[in-house]
Amino acid sequence: MRVLIWVVMVLLLPGRVMAAPDPPPPGDYPGAQYIDRTGCVFVRDGKDWTPRRDKQGASICGFPPSQPALSDTALREPVSPEEALAEVLAQGLRSGDLVTDAPMAPLADIAPDSGQAALDATLQNQIDTEARLRSAMTGKAPDGLCARLGYRPASDATPIIGGDVTQGLCPGMTAPQPLPQITARAASTLAEPATAADPQAPAAESPPASKPVHRAERAARPASVVARRPAAASPAEKPNPVEMIPANARYVEIGIYADPANALAALRRLSGLGYRTAQRDQKLGDKLGKAILAGPFADRQALVAALARLRANGYPRAVAR
Repeated sequence: MRVLIWVVMVLLLPGRVMAAPDPPPPGDYPGAQYIDRTGCVFVRDGKDWTPRRDKQGASICGFPPSQPALSDTALREPVSPEEALAEVLAQGLRSGDLVTDAPMAPLADIAPDSGQAALDATLQNQIDTEARLRSAMTGKAPDGLCARLGYRPASDATPIIGGDVTQGLCPGMTAPQPLPQITARAASTLAEPATAADPQAPAAESPPASKPVHRAERAARPASVVARRPAAASPAEKPNPVEMIPANARYVEIGIYADPANALAALRRLSGLGYRTAQRDQKLGDKLGKAILAGPFADRQALVAALARLRANGYPRAVAR
């Protein structure tokens, strides 16, 4: 008997479950007929809903639902701006595009080049040796010689670049910058006044009047007219042309040497004066020579000062390059 009851319940329960619309209509639904999302038709039966059946007793289905189904997007929470931006930026990316490698290990400090360090030490030793040899060969200057030459103790202990023309005879001393001198010829040229008379200048006093001459005697004398030619103006002496230094000049070229030994000696001389040196190939007639330069100089003032000192120290044809 119990088995029969369970069989009846199993047969009737699916029909009872299938008899309810899915989803059920809302409580304020006014219609007498309702179609669920599966398309099956239900009619109101009091507070319940019963399926409408055809002549064979099957449920009538296949109609559009009375209420549009709510989409999944409407049920979800609104997307935050960060998520929307990430979604836009992720469009078109392939799998693995955003996978980053492990952070790189910091590189170890590069060890200094041993060859360069040895070369620097050799050059420094050579410079120190040359300085000691120059000091030993020069000896001590006679008393008062540096003062008579115009040298005074320098205010600081920095080396005087190109200023010690005594090659170590007066160490730590410097001479004042030479002032421009105006020769007598140039002064006389500048002092010559203009020959034209100034119309605003006061008229010169006339000489005292001579005694009056009788009119008859004055009339008897024939009037004589003397033509005077203006004195030919002496040609003005042409002033010395002012040297123009190019605006992009950074070096002072002291000369071009065809003999490599002379070029090397000039380089050593410039180094002894405290200047940095440079050289370049320059055609000298049919041969190829070496143009020896001092520099480069940081500013125009240092360039002009070096040009004046080098011309005074045995390179009168030094030019700015």
